[in-house]
Amino acid sequence: MKKNEYTLDDLRTKMGNKYASVLLVASRAKAIRETPGEVEDEDKKLKPTVTAVKELMEDKLKFKDFEGDKIKAEE
Repeated sequence: MKKNEYTLDDLRTKMGNKYASVLLVASRAKAIRETPGEVEDEDKKLKPTVTAVKELMEDKLKFKDFEGDKIKAEE
């Protein structure tokens, strides 16, 4: 299995905002933990956070998929 090496700078470059990217990855990782059946077979061996980062970097996960109101609701 190849090691994925992504840094916070990669996430910032991808989305323009490191905080939004971290929230997006955390939200997706939680969704993966709750419904693991929707993950590709090769990614089932990875931790949910790693899978979420990989999906973001491979453009499988978009910011529009994230509920932006979730940030305001938790304040």
